Amino acid sequence: MNLSGKKILVTGGAGFIGSHLVDALVSAGAKVSIVDNLSTGKKENINKKAVFYKLDINSKKIDYVFRRENPEYVFLLAFNTNVPKAVRSPLFDVRSLVGNLNVIEKCHLYKIKKVIFASSGFVYGNTEIFPTLETENVIPDNPYIISKFAVENYLQFYNKAYNLDYVILRYSTVYGPRQVGGAMADYIRSLYAGNNAIIYGDGNKTRDYVYVGDVVRANLKSIDFKFKKKVLPIFNIGTSKETTLNRLYFKIGSLLKSSNCHPIYKMDRPGELIRFCISYKKAGKYLNWKPKVKLDRGLKDTLNHYIHVHK
Repeated sequence: MNLSGKKILVTGGAGFIGSHLVDALVSAGAKVSIVDNLSTGKKENINKKAVFYKLDINSKKIDYVFRRENPEYVFLLAFNTNVPKAVRSPLFDVRSLVGNLNVIEKCHLYKIKKVIFASSGFVYGNTEIFPTLETENVIPDNPYIISKFAVENYLQFYNKAYNLDYVILRYSTVYGPRQVGGAMADYIRSLYAGNNAIIYGDGNKTRDYVYVGDVVRANLKSIDFKFKKKVLPIFNIGTSKETTLNRLYFKIGSLLKSSNCHPIYKMDRPGELIRFCISYKKAGKYLNWKPKVKLDRGLKDTLNHYIHVHK
């Protein structure tokens, strides 16, 4: 799709993934507006060519943004991404659900052409099927999964009741420049500072790491996806490869040439996934998408950015 002049709204557009998406949309010539309360997003991530609203997605002022900007497409990326925090405080996580529903309702009222929601492959919980397909059951192992899946269900309701077009992208573990949360970011911060980082559990938990640039490409390709009756527009966005936390930790230590690279193991936290690896075959077939950036290269780019920012 030619995005030149297209009006696009991105919630969470000052965050890690959202800001990269905004940059790509702006580069493609789109007229982009951002809604972000800066709770985790950063001012320095905001593209200067985008219109920025410092606003929570739960706010009634969201209506003003839709009236003023008149977007054609909406990307929903604003969400609490801290799973341990969701486990400790389920009521806090509900704000993400209600806020996204608030925006979806406006998408219906203002007749948005398509909504693209950043969901998570974590919805499959502690499944035993790897790489996990979109047809596997959702397992509500923590409030984060419950909230993400609830938004997915609301989108399907709005499609059936009001013909609101949508695409749901279930990300694996996204990493790259500007990342501030998650285990990988913790490892990088600690090891770069010459300290050891905490690994919860024995380090044998696995994750499927997908580079943020690849995730952005999936989002852009979703804009042009044509709704098909027999194809539920839910797509895994991952690499179908597992990496243990131990292996990731020592890879980072090696790239940073750390002489003191010994993780501090602590008791695992409740609500954690033991193995995580999702299949991208469906995205390959219907979105013509596949991951391009391998973990070693992506880690180097991520570390180079971190070192540049923290010199």
